[in-house]
Amino acid sequence: MVVVAIVGAGLGAGGIGAGAVRADVPIGTYLTPFREDGATFDPSTGAFAGGHYLGQSTDANGCVSDGSSISPAGNPDAYRCLPAGATMVQLADGRVLYWNALEGTENLSADARDKDGLPVSAVPDGGRITVNDESRLLSDPTVAPAWSVPTPRDGGAHHTSTDEDLPLPAPLAATHYAYNNGSLFCADQVLLANGDVLTSGGTDYYSEPSFPGTDKGFIELEGIREVRIFDVAKNAWVQAKPMNHGRWYPSLVTLPDGRIFVASGVTKLIKPMYPSHVADSGTNVRQTEVYDPGDNTWTDTGTAGERSLPLFPRLHLLPDGHVYYDAAGQDYNPQGQAYDEATWNVAGSWDPSTRAWTDLGIPGVGTPFPGFRGSTFSAALELRPATATVTTYPAASFLTAGGVLLPTPGSYVPVADSRISTVTTDDKGAETLSTVGTGDLARRRWYSTAVPLPDGTVFAVSGADVDEVVTPGYESPIRADELFVPSVDSQGRYSGGTWRDVGEQARSRTYHNNAVLLPDGSVLIGGHAPIPSGYHQTQDGPDLPGRPGTNNHHDPSFQIWRPPYFDAARPVVQGVSSAPAGRLVIQTPDAAHITGVVLVRNTAQTHLVDGDNRTVKLPVLARSSGTVTVAVPTSTNVVPNGPYLLFAIGGAGGDPARDIPGQVVPSIGRQVFVEGTDVPHVIPASSHGNQTLAAVAPTRAVAGPERTRGGREAPVAATPAAATIPATELRAEPVRSSRRVPTTPVSAGVAAVLLLAVTATRRELLARRRR
Repeated sequence: MVVVAIVGAGLGAGGIGAGAVRADVPIGTYLTPFREDGATFDPSTGAFAGGHYLGQSTDANGCVSDGSSISPAGNPDAYRCLPAGATMVQLADGRVLYWNALEGTENLSADARDKDGLPVSAVPDGGRITVNDESRLLSDPTVAPAWSVPTPRDGGAHHTSTDEDLPLPAPLAATHYAYNNGSLFCADQVLLANGDVLTSGGTDYYSEPSFPGTDKGFIELEGIREVRIFDVAKNAWVQAKPMNHGRWYPSLVTLPDGRIFVASGVTKLIKPMYPSHVADSGTNVRQTEVYDPGDNTWTDTGTAGERSLPLFPRLHLLPDGHVYYDAAGQDYNPQGQAYDEATWNVAGSWDPSTRAWTDLGIPGVGTPFPGFRGSTFSAALELRPATATVTTYPAASFLTAGGVLLPTPGSYVPVADSRISTVTTDDKGAETLSTVGTGDLARRRWYSTAVPLPDGTVFAVSGADVDEVVTPGYESPIRADELFVPSVDSQGRYSGGTWRDVGEQARSRTYHNNAVLLPDGSVLIGGHAPIPSGYHQTQDGPDLPGRPGTNNHHDPSFQIWRPPYFDAARPVVQGVSSAPAGRLVIQTPDAAHITGVVLVRNTAQTHLVDGDNRTVKLPVLARSSGTVTVAVPTSTNVVPNGPYLLFAIGGAGGDPARDIPGQVVPSIGRQVFVEGTDVPHVIPASSHGNQTLAAVAPTRAVAGPERTRGGREAPVAATPAAATIPATELRAEPVRSSRRVPTTPVSAGVAAVLLLAVTATRRELLARRRR
């Protein structure tokens, strides 16, 4: 496995689809990383020091020696490390809800021992050592970060069904644990219409079979049926009705009527064998379901709604109300694949009215690498109206870049290839798929997170140079980030684009990295929760010449990147109000320069997936000296109900006629909600009908006036302070920093067994394909 990794790395810039590394001048600004324990970041060493958590000093990775004061019974060291932001959601009250991944695996260290004094390792001990992931709330990340803990910290779900256990006799029968049977890890999430957060699925860790006479067993990760809702006003997780199928790595999309569509996932990852429903063995969950928040029910979509899809399929809502599968998903997934996975190369469209799928063809035909792309992002580019004054949106385009080729086991070494796939709907409702190639990434990237920005560009951050899931611990992190600038033809259609370097972040973030758009237009970078090295123990990889070793520890830190428009004179939005006939009035002293307004759905992202991500351009219908009036889309197909950030967009060079992605300048975002059914309308968050924002603590001023044209200054919108931590959680030792965020230029035997098992699995997959 090590040899494969080194060979893959040696392909260098001349490898598969590699772009030429460009020496662009960095643009934008990276702020200094920060962490919950108040540790100080040293840019000369790239390390943290001086933090405190649970009344103890933290190490460089944010861990303390004893976490028993808040850990569950049976796993006293479970919560001794700060959680990483593997999943992050930008709430409508300004806070960021996030949670960890692979919680507890940091305790699979070389010096750790089980009850018999034997070394621990991921495969025989992971089912016992793992624990339900911790969640957190981060307030005011751009100036004075503060944290609080939701109730309960782990989401509160407990998977009690054991119907999927293999029929093994004692003492081989599966061993289940009460503290890791409802993990948020590998759930998906969306924001509901009222701003609450719904998550479905997740992980039940256990040992199957158990190893007689020991506390070891072969790890299993089962997808759970549980559904949780984070109630923003109460800072609490509540349980909703479970799905009909257990799902690990499902994908969610909000439908135009506010219902939630879920697809794929796998019920048992390692051993997908189901004696009670044999036909579902050896494949992912084909059945799709729809959740109705109004009556808390899940409905199976029937035979027509079934489709073989990869784990975390890249799904999006099209402006005709259909759900689009962009022929991409997670890869490589030991046993998280399907015997018919060749069909994953075909993009598809699911119609909520007929509850049936339609094949749209293979994306990328005519480009160097058509078909399925594994472990890549699929980012929705800005939805642009058909004309400058009409609110119809006939086409939706999606950017895919990097990742690995082919379904499981994939090509291991990622590509630098980048493409835009567009679904166009004609006036008779027929959908057509087309693809154009773009300029390559500067470097091949596996598992890079994409963040669409309000100026029409896309920020790609983090990742690695090889597929870490195939050989965890042998990847090399990519710290250099890139920005995609699309090109648009005279008809407003995407015709290509180019990538450029923007600089280098301070931390190494590979698997389970994340990033979200903040209300001021900056990007919060976080996450990194890797698989223990070699599926064995947490061990950092060695640095090789020209190839930095991986950080195999969780990273609970965050860093903010400010895009280049922070250096421009940004428009000011002084107010937002609805008007009759689907109009929206923006009060701004910069009305003469505004080329349009964009609505950006609040980010809810995990594993490179945000099925609800969308940026919608609203055309200007009229302007006065102090206002612009824009047209709101006439259908919730385009803007489903829920929270959005509103940005007024200044034309390139101040000219409202120059609507050029990457050259326009966005204002600071205003939090709004889209409401309504027949005719959607946009209202400020402060006027929203529910009590989502009522429980937020008083606001405090944040730094820095916003620069505007003519030398004017306007205060930056205030950000809510963190909610008070419940008394039951005070042991979590909340950290509040008053500082401003400054800127800155196997045991051998177990390993051998694991290697043989992985090799045998790959051989079996190849043999199955030949058959």
